[in-house]
Amino acid sequence: MSKMFWLSCCVVLATCFFQMPTISAGSRVHRVRRIVGGAPAQVPPADDPKVYLRFAGKAAQIKGVLDQPHYVFRGIRYGLKPSGKDRFQRPRQYFLEGDIDATLYPPPCLQTIPGDGRVIGSEDCLFLNVFTPDLPDGTEGLPVVIWIHGGGFRYGSASQYGVRNLVGKQLVIVPIQYRLGTLGFLSTGTPELPGNAALWDMALAVQWVRNYIGYFGGNPHRIVVMGQGSGASSALMVALSNIAKGSISAVVAMSGTAISNWAVENAPMITAREIAEYHGCPTTSAMILLKCLQNVNAEIIAEGDTILERTRLTNRGFVTGLNGMLGAAPNAEGRFDGRSLPAAIEQPPMDDMTQGNIPKIPILTGITRDETKRAVESQYQSEIIEKLKGIPNFMDQVLIKNLQNCTHINDAAKNGTKQSGGYFNLLNPLQFRNYLKIARNNFIQGLSKIAEATNDALFNLPAFLTADLWSKKGVESYLYRFDHISQNKNGFGHLFLRGLPIIGNNTAELNDTVSHGDDLAFIFEARNLDGSAMDPPPVLSEEDLKVCDEYTRIIAEFARTGKITIDKKPVEKFSGSNFIQIAKKPKANNNFRFCEMALWAGLADRLKSSTCQFLNALDTTVKSAENLFFDTVAPAQKNIGQGLADTQKAIGNTAQKINPLNLFNRKPATPKTKTN
Repeated sequence: MSKMFWLSCCVVLATCFFQMPTISAGSRVHRVRRIVGGAPAQVPPADDPKVYLRFAGKAAQIKGVLDQPHYVFRGIRYGLKPSGKDRFQRPRQYFLEGDIDATLYPPPCLQTIPGDGRVIGSEDCLFLNVFTPDLPDGTEGLPVVIWIHGGGFRYGSASQYGVRNLVGKQLVIVPIQYRLGTLGFLSTGTPELPGNAALWDMALAVQWVRNYIGYFGGNPHRIVVMGQGSGASSALMVALSNIAKGSISAVVAMSGTAISNWAVENAPMITAREIAEYHGCPTTSAMILLKCLQNVNAEIIAEGDTILERTRLTNRGFVTGLNGMLGAAPNAEGRFDGRSLPAAIEQPPMDDMTQGNIPKIPILTGITRDETKRAVESQYQSEIIEKLKGIPNFMDQVLIKNLQNCTHINDAAKNGTKQSGGYFNLLNPLQFRNYLKIARNNFIQGLSKIAEATNDALFNLPAFLTADLWSKKGVESYLYRFDHISQNKNGFGHLFLRGLPIIGNNTAELNDTVSHGDDLAFIFEARNLDGSAMDPPPVLSEEDLKVCDEYTRIIAEFARTGKITIDKKPVEKFSGSNFIQIAKKPKANNNFRFCEMALWAGLADRLKSSTCQFLNALDTTVKSAENLFFDTVAPAQKNIGQGLADTQKAIGNTAQKINPLNLFNRKPATPKTKTN
């Protein structure tokens, strides 16, 4: 060959080399599939992204879809089927291997359809979905948000949350599924059945993300766990525990915390006994109970959860409906179980947090402005008015007492923890008289005040305490309140959380209200449990869309940096009362329910301040005072004191005591028909 030929080849190669794109930390380059040699190949379909990976000695090829403008990989298994002898046990990890079709959404975990009682889903449900704006390009990868859905530990799926808004902010989003109800949380409080299986599901999903997300364009060293309601409580409990230690970079907790009343069940053995007796299983020992329930048809167990929820709601009333203690839930296992196995929750989260056992990772937590208002003024309205009419001193002597039992303030007071504004202290309910002040016999004001009280005790206080205790670790802690009122008077919570007792099937029209779950529509697109589109789809106004853009910007910025800015100015981390007000134009604000939080937490230093003099809560003469906000008609021949005790039980006092040593010494119930 001539020298001219070789010289020409060198020139061509050099030209190609210098025209090749470079990859830098500041630019993202899309992968390009090239086919060299032979006849021209057909152009691959646009919806045919594939991920090739190798981990733990196993290779896999995962096929997803292109859902413009991002990639979606649906129904990826992270845990083996938790059935048979694996039911109620910690999940077993699944390692990806071979050809995997990730183009279809997975079945949800077993649950009943609210309203008709039908069971949907599968016991084989430990799957997750991955949404990514781009596939690996040589950079460190994008921040990853693991989404843990809410639903009172009983409802929901990974596929009902469309994440286009978050992915558009250059985040990789991983919604996960975990076992629900009895199948996920049954516990006898003994080593044979310690419970918290679903929390271990979540921890395993976090580990899956750590192992594999780099192949999908995510950064395995920047993982944020985020949840709403019971999902927020779960996210915080996983972050607080040692089971995912070192894997989590930040937490976002919406309308729920680890110290919310529903987060941890105080007497799991009572629930276990009720569930076993319903299914005809003996309760003579924990092991016998476990073996029996492992042989009950999983769908029948889900049906039994619905019966238990209805029974408790009927017997305990609206406060229990609002705080969600209606079935199996997470529980504190203790540090030593006799088997040298780690616990998901060693002690109640309030103890952990007041003792300073908090990871040094940023937190963003908050609430909607009117969490309980829609439920109080609609589905529970008749029950509440009946109690206001029939029970003397209902608001202070009954309602406030029961709500105080939901706050864990007594536990914190025993630890001698100092809060911003003084030490914890449980006040006499009569000291709430000015807080509860309304016009006599005004039921409209009464309902509004009960909505305010339940909102403060069940949502505002846990968020406030969590932000404050977290801030004492010297890390970024932010508190927000979602205030935006949509033109949609029906709200949006029922689209995501239908069936949850605080939501029900409620679509009541209320003015000037943003209640539990309404803010979800400003982050996610609501879909059906199986991932299919809703018909008709929910519609956001132009103003709603602006709020959506700002809300997701704040979340994305926090996920990326652990900090928040508004109008390009840094927001100060929580220091006792400052918070972020989410609205059409977000802003940093001060005095988050300043005096009301002092009242519920018993913070004397705050209550003594001039700002809180209107409450006059520390008046020593209050012990001899009583308030009658409503004229009541007590039932004839009925002792009023007994009537108050009965009502406390009816509206959700969960302080029932039982000796756990006697739990399994009861006679077994009459067996019900079971399907194996």
